Amino acid sequence: MIDRISLEALAEATEGLDASDVRLAMPNGMLADLLDVISPHVAADVLRALPQDVADSALESMEAAAEVAPLMAYEDDGAVGLMTPEFIAIHETVTVSQAMSFIRTWAEEYGAANISQVFLVDNDGVVTGTASLSQLVLARPFHDVSLIMNRDVISVATGTDQKEVARIMKRHDIHRLPVVDDANRIVDMVVIDDIIDVFEHQATEDMFRMIGVDQGERALGPFWRSVRSRLPWLCVNLATAIAAGLVITLYQSTMIQAVALAAFLPVIAGQGGIAGTQTLTLIVRSIALGELATGNAKRLLLKEAGLGLIHGIVVGLLVAGIAFAWKGNPWLALVVGLAMTANMMVAGVSGVLVPLGLRALKIDPGLASAVAVTTATDVIGFLIYLGLATLMITLIVG
Repeated sequence: MIDRISLEALAEATEGLDASDVRLAMPNGMLADLLDVISPHVAADVLRALPQDVADSALESMEAAAEVAPLMAYEDDGAVGLMTPEFIAIHETVTVSQAMSFIRTWAEEYGAANISQVFLVDNDGVVTGTASLSQLVLARPFHDVSLIMNRDVISVATGTDQKEVARIMKRHDIHRLPVVDDANRIVDMVVIDDIIDVFEHQATEDMFRMIGVDQGERALGPFWRSVRSRLPWLCVNLATAIAAGLVITLYQSTMIQAVALAAFLPVIAGQGGIAGTQTLTLIVRSIALGELATGNAKRLLLKEAGLGLIHGIVVGLLVAGIAFAWKGNPWLALVVGLAMTANMMVAGVSGVLVPLGLRALKIDPGLASAVAVTTATDVIGFLIYLGLATLMITLIVG
């Protein structure tokens, strides 16, 4: 049997793996020992990912089975999937002295590291308030805890999505959040340490989705998994690039008359794509954190359109100056500058409309926004640029 230190080191390493990968990451015969060391909600995730017979056998051999088994009844992406069994609930009618005595007894059995707050319940087990450890220490021993408790209890239901739990804890700046059942009886507790993991997972998930990579992919992971993860989105991007190329073919005669126009096509598209990605990243992140309400859409759209105009004017003047210095053609410089300004505005507007539109359609904004925004800036940017050039072609070539 591996000693306790080695086992805890293995547990620390496997906490960061996907639940389905943990079984493959340890020696045979160590599953139950490992699950006793890692946090209960992670142990429950691992057991849910295992074949039923393997999970049942491991659970029977675990010392912490009583803590882990209840968590397996819930979905792993809900609030219960984050819970820790370490919390204190006392009756609202006890005195401060009785409460402190109970806390001391509890600490002797479970350890005092996580004691910062207690929850008060009535005869039916319904949560009626909270009291911090500091409040109890400073209160007079003969007072009822109901005199010092905070009755404004923030809680979540067992089925609440983990992302929503994280938003609530961040919004209210709380470190412990009770999870309650349909009758408002406290079931268990979510602590801030688990929420940090949710934020990390969410940030990674959003980043990977925006660039078309499976969130389960790792730098040194299986080769063919990386192929399956990336290739479909590369094909989608290929289709959108071909669409942008078809726009160019519509203006072949213009391009033939002024070959210099071709030199600025990647400049127009590239700047628009970068500007659109900047806006898109900000909007997707704000949606993920619950910072954007439907009523803010118009204000946000006007802001990003204004930013696009200002950025477009500045960048447009710069690229127009470069075009004039290079080719000595003021009309070409004018077309390039106007097209750049217009496409920067398109980038800002599409960076807002695409993710908000996908959210309205119940589609994950992080999943398809990047491709849609890039397509918009490429296609519309080429249409504006080559359309202006066609209108002014006699001036450009004359």
